[in-house]
Amino acid sequence: MKKTLIALAAVAATGAAFAQSSVTISGKFGPSYGKSIGGQSNLGVTDGDVRFTSVEDLGGGLKATAAMELRVRGRGAADDGSATGANSGVGGRNSTLSLAGGFGSVTLGAIEAGNGIMGLGFAGAPVNLQSGYDGAILSGVANLDYFNYTTPALIPGMTLGYTRVDSAGTPALSGATAKGVAADVVGLNYANGPIAAAADYTVYNTDRTRVRISASYDLGIAKIGAGFEDNKKNGVYSAGTQNAFGVTVPMGALTLGAVYAINKEGSASLGAGKTEGWGIGADYGFSKRTVLNVSYGDRTKMGNATDSNGDQYRVRLMHTF
Repeated sequence: MKKTLIALAAVAATGAAFAQSSVTISGKFGPSYGKSIGGQSNLGVTDGDVRFTSVEDLGGGLKATAAMELRVRGRGAADDGSATGANSGVGGRNSTLSLAGGFGSVTLGAIEAGNGIMGLGFAGAPVNLQSGYDGAILSGVANLDYFNYTTPALIPGMTLGYTRVDSAGTPALSGATAKGVAADVVGLNYANGPIAAAADYTVYNTDRTRVRISASYDLGIAKIGAGFEDNKKNGVYSAGTQNAFGVTVPMGALTLGAVYAINKEGSASLGAGKTEGWGIGADYGFSKRTVLNVSYGDRTKMGNATDSNGDQYRVRLMHTF
């Protein structure tokens, strides 16, 4: 539940126009107990974020939205006077500014991106694991400087978008020249009724290209999803395919789910490899805001894949506001 902190009306010099604005605060906090692949069981805080959102009606159908997030996950390391010891419990998260109107919307900012539209393939399954699948089976998380333009609806539920990202990290394998990665993405998104689907095409400045297609369908008694990613390489960078599948079954306060993912990627230096993983999970909602999650999963590598084998689990209590 979002709390409105401020609601202001600003009067133009002529006194003829009002610009309505509001600021809201929302967030989440999730302590847990679990084990990552190859690790030991431990307590920890997996989620803790506070989001401030300011919305201003500029008139004429134009709206500005600024959103800023802070990572707040409890007490940080002891403050020993060093840069690493001071205030390490709080850090920056996503921050964006957007303008929306009859032309569509433009958004700029700095964000943390995971595997993007491939998430549709998991169909919202309540599987939250220590090691997860980003960076191990599906493409990993990266911090990006971000520009996006999204059109108005072309037909009900369908939009076209263009995204430019910079500072996407350095996914160089052995022997590759390290450099920051930039990319241009063109994508189509559809969400209407029980169907959600997306497709995009990405061109990187490393001569790598990527195609992704994903969709989910809500059957009422269950939601199913599938995602596919195909990477082409320039002879050095990772290339191959990734697939994601998921199912979610709501049962009142209880929600069950399962996911499966497989990565068939290789490189000029490492050769072919394959990594696959599965997971099962359950959410029990004490309310719409407080949920207990239990997840278990396993990951297996084959060929020249560099990921570790093993199982993982997590028990997490999550509160959102």
